[in-house]
This record gives sequence, structure tokens and C-alpha cells, in this order.
Amino acid sequence: MGAGKSRHLLKVAASLVLAVVLFAYFLHRAPLREVSQTLIHVRLGWFLASLAVALLTYLVRALRWALILRPVGRARTTQIIGCTAAGFATSAVLPARAGEFVRPLLLSSLSGLPPAGTLASILTERILDGAAMLLLFIAGVTLAPTGVASGSLATLHHAAFLTALGLVAAVVFVEFLLRRRDATVATLVRFLPARFRERGASFFHHLLDGLEVLRSPIRLLEIMGWSLALWLLIGFQLVLLARAFEFPLNLGHAFIVVAFSVVGLAVPTPAGVGGFHAMIQFALTHFLGVSAATATAYALLHHAICFFPITVLGLAYMGAVGFSLDRAAKLRETVPPGGAR
Repeated sequence: MGAGKSRHLLKVAASLVLAVVLFAYFLHRAPLREVSQTLIHVRLGWFLASLAVALLTYLVRALRWALILRPVGRARTTQIIGCTAAGFATSAVLPARAGEFVRPLLLSSLSGLPPAGTLASILTERILDGAAMLLLFIAGVTLAPTGVASGSLATLHHAAFLTALGLVAAVVFVEFLLRRRDATVATLVRFLPARFRERGASFFHHLLDGLEVLRSPIRLLEIMGWSLALWLLIGFQLVLLARAFEFPLNLGHAFIVVAFSVVGLAVPTPAGVGGFHAMIQFALTHFLGVSAATATAYALLHHAICFFPITVLGLAYMGAVGFSLDRAAKLRETVPPGGAR
């Protein structure tokens, strides 16, 4: 067995162990008998409405991605939607958020778009997602304090402030790279062997092409509008699911829960198992006063809604285009040098 294969297996094993530990901690904090009774009495109509909105969010993500990709090139809408589903499916079954690499590289292989540009589009997405989520999180904390534990408001305000600083730093860094584009590329290619420098320069230029949307005010406002719409839908999905459990949750509260769920997803486990559940449970119980049994049941169903349908659809698309999970795992380990040519 090669060293690369051993490292990959070690990462998978570590990710699975972490998922088991976090999920066990999540379940340990709740009375499981009450959780099961809560799940039995979920109102089906509101659950299905939440599921429908969740599926709609993936369509909105795909359409927004197409806009972000315009400076790089155009691909068929069906390819963009399919690759979006494939990316989320891959992240659900492989560790370390593999779908963040599989989604752009699969689209590149199907459409002929430069890999560096499609990879950079994911970074652009993350910056826009961070900005939209942060704005809505701040609005939630500021405009909907009713129902939030009074002792927790200061903590939430501090978290919003620190996140804002990080976002501003990221935007300034990207603007710096784009303003000094030629100098940045020249500096980077110096670290490459001489025979790879031409191809490397092409790759890095295409990588920066994918970030150019951030410098166009009109297109940035257009895509930011799509981003806000996306995260409003995500918040609305949580509100609908709360109705299924018959506890009050407004949009302001929902964005507090969303912010914590994103932190949970940052833990490198397949489909965010464990971290995603625990952070939703924590936000609902600690900040919003929801019972442990209801918060646990809510987290379980919310995770299922977010990951199960899109995983089925994504795996089906991968099968239709002849793309296996084994190839997806290999793509995660490789960013093609000079592939942008």
C-alpha cells in the first residue's frame, strides 16, 4: 500500500471516529425516549414544506454559481445543477468536505471550463455566503432579541463582531491579490520548477479570473442579491421545520441557529455528522430555551432534510455521467497543475 493511500485511509478513519464521538455526545445530552416521542408527533405537512424549500435552496445555489462563473465561461444549466448536487453528495459520504473540490473539477471535466477558474468560483461563493449569512445573523441578533436568553445576547454580539472582522480581512486580501495580479502570479511561479512556470502562470491567472466578479459593483450586487435570497430561504426552511415541532421560531432566531450550524459543518466529518447536530442542539437549548428532547429531534430531522435528498440526487447524477466515488476521492487529492490552459 502506497504512502498516499495510507494517508487517505488515515484521514477517513479519523473523520469517522470524530463523527462517532461528536454524534454520541449529541445523543448523550438528550433523553432519547422523549426524542423518539417528539419525532413520532412531528406534523408531516410542515415537514414536507421544509423539505421542499431545502431542495429549492440547492437550485438557487446552482443558478447563483452560474452567475459567478460568467467571467470564466458558460456551462449548460443541467451540468451546473448536476455538479452542485454531486458536490454536496460527495461531501456527505467522503471526509474533509471533498465536494468543495469535486464540484468545480467535475464541472470542468464535463464543460471544458478551466479548472483553476471553477475552483476559484468556490472561494468566491464562500466569501459571498459569509457576507450574506453575517448580515442576516447580525439582523437576527439585533432585531429579534425576544425569545433569546438575555445573558446570551452579549455573546452573540461579540461573535458577530469577530466574524465581521474576519470577513473584512478576507475581502481586503482578495482585493489586494487582484490589484497586484501580475506581481502575485510572478511571486507564486518562482516556487515552481522552471519547466512548470508557464503552465503555473496560466493556472494562477485563471484562478484569479474566478475572483474577478468581486471587483464588478453591478455584478457583485446581483450575485449578493442571490446570496441573500438563498440564505433567507435557508432561514425560512428552519422556520417551517419548527412549525412541524410546534415551537415558535422566527427568521431572526433561525439565523442564529444557521450561524451555529455552519460552525458545526466546519468540523471535517462526512455530511457534518456530529458537529452539525451538536451545534444546532446547543443553539436551540442555550440561546432559545428549547427543550433538549425537541432540539435533538429538530437537529436530526434538519440534518436529514439537508443531506439525504441531495445525496441521492447527486449520486444519481454521478452515475449518469459515469463519475464514481473512487474518482471523486482521487480528485480531492489532486488540483491539476496547469490545468487552466
